[in-house]
Amino acid sequence: MGNLFATRKCEVVPKNKRPVIGILFQDSSERFIKFGKSYLASSYVKYIESAGARVVPIRIDLSKEELEALFNSINGVLFPGGGASLSDSGYLRTAKIIYDLALQAYDKDDPFPLWGTCLGFELLNIVTSGLGKEEFLASCDAENYSIPLEFTHDAYGSRMFGSAPDGVMKTLKDQAVTFNMHKKCVTIERFWATNATAGFFNVLSTNKDRNGIEFISTVEGKKYPIYGTQWHPEKHQFEWEPTEAIDHSPDAIHAGQYMADFFVNQARQNTHHFATAEEEEKALIYQCNPIDTSEESTFQQCYFF
Repeated sequence: MGNLFATRKCEVVPKNKRPVIGILFQDSSERFIKFGKSYLASSYVKYIESAGARVVPIRIDLSKEELEALFNSINGVLFPGGGASLSDSGYLRTAKIIYDLALQAYDKDDPFPLWGTCLGFELLNIVTSGLGKEEFLASCDAENYSIPLEFTHDAYGSRMFGSAPDGVMKTLKDQAVTFNMHKKCVTIERFWATNATAGFFNVLSTNKDRNGIEFISTVEGKKYPIYGTQWHPEKHQFEWEPTEAIDHSPDAIHAGQYMADFFVNQARQNTHHFATAEEEEKALIYQCNPIDTSEESTFQQCYFF
């Protein structure tokens, strides 16, 4: 089973036609604390559901034992973007536990995919590096910034892009559709100077910020089914803040949908499940209701705990 995920351009037969993806909540900022201690932008939920999976919210106050039980019931986890601390937060603590469980599972022939977007991308790189945020991340000017990807040679033989339609690759390469919203980045120099990250990830794309600083923008695990984008593939379809430079063109939406489909199809290879239908129903995000947060943030809607 392990070799399945290491093989490039491998067409796989889904084992699971009812995938369930966990999405991690994160610590609320001052503007959100009045609603709850942790939050999740609803665009991530819609993004996963658009590819044919259901979503389970992962609270940041769960114990390690509770996280292990949930891990063994779901088929993948998405670490979303946002503003949580990568030095000390419930988001970081919980993600580290899930990351370790995913590596341990894969090594036992139980592949469990992870995805990190923006803050989640930075988190994956920090946890893999074994370094602190201040040691590993650099400042850059890439907030509210849509640009085309600069693909590396490895992208064309990767799991993520090796079987992508030509139209998707052309859109990502030639059009300014990948939306960046970050002030920190993983620079080329820091990535390759850190043996832990250089040995763990293949770099699929790079980009330059407004000042010409080159940063890593897309990665996938060499061995493990772990994926990350510094950019936001979910925003094309589901976020509509007019001050943000999000491309809502059909090409951009098609490319974003491809990314969602890819990750959910990875999760279809995992066969974890809840013990009963009742437990599954209780865990799903259908039990929660998002609220309109467009006055407080650039997110249209958020869930809160």
